[in-house]
Amino acid sequence: MNILVVVAHPDDEVLGAGGTIARHLRDGDHVAVVILGSGLSSRLDCPEQLMREDQEALQGDCRQAAAILGVRDLRLRDLPDNRFDRMDLLDIVKIIEPIVDEVRPEVVYTHHPGDLNIDHQRTAMATLTACRPLPGSSVRRILAMEIPSATGWGDPAQPFVPNVYVNIGDVLACKIEAMSAYRGESRPFPHARSFLSLEARAHAWGCQVGVPAAEPFVLLREIL
Repeated sequence: MNILVVVAHPDDEVLGAGGTIARHLRDGDHVAVVILGSGLSSRLDCPEQLMREDQEALQGDCRQAAAILGVRDLRLRDLPDNRFDRMDLLDIVKIIEPIVDEVRPEVVYTHHPGDLNIDHQRTAMATLTACRPLPGSSVRRILAMEIPSATGWGDPAQPFVPNVYVNIGDVLACKIEAMSAYRGESRPFPHARSFLSLEARAHAWGCQVGVPAAEPFVLLREIL
């Protein structure tokens, strides 16, 4: 199968679907990962040269994480961090649409529309728009991922209630290793992005469906 993962920031792909990506690749599927935003600009208060160096370092971490998961089709864009709401939705859609046309994915993973992070919200809506079910569309399934430190803190009117679980028991270590490639993105326990928390969440979701570890998703659309 052809799989497309569309996320807002470097590390979202690992946090939300790192184990699932690794499973798809080990099953022989083609996985394209699109990261729309820079992931740094809203947090930096430093000279432009240092900002550029930090951005290049983050992109290097992203490529290393992709290599650990086995991803060869990684597409990095540079939208302003935590400012996707300042862009017309159409402009974000136009970034995703040609990739959908090229990759012809059957399954698409993206953010949950109720996340706290505005970039996640806009990415979810732009992905749904780019993957609208027109005649001839390749997309048969769209799944929304959980991002610790964004999804659980989001809009209570749009709770994350998963109804699809991917068994990642045999690739959880790969997910954690990929996250460790992001040298500046993990946090000490009990932060939701700590390594201990990521492992605990995976085991807890797994126990909910009778497997050692799992990643949860909300099914946004499925065409059978």
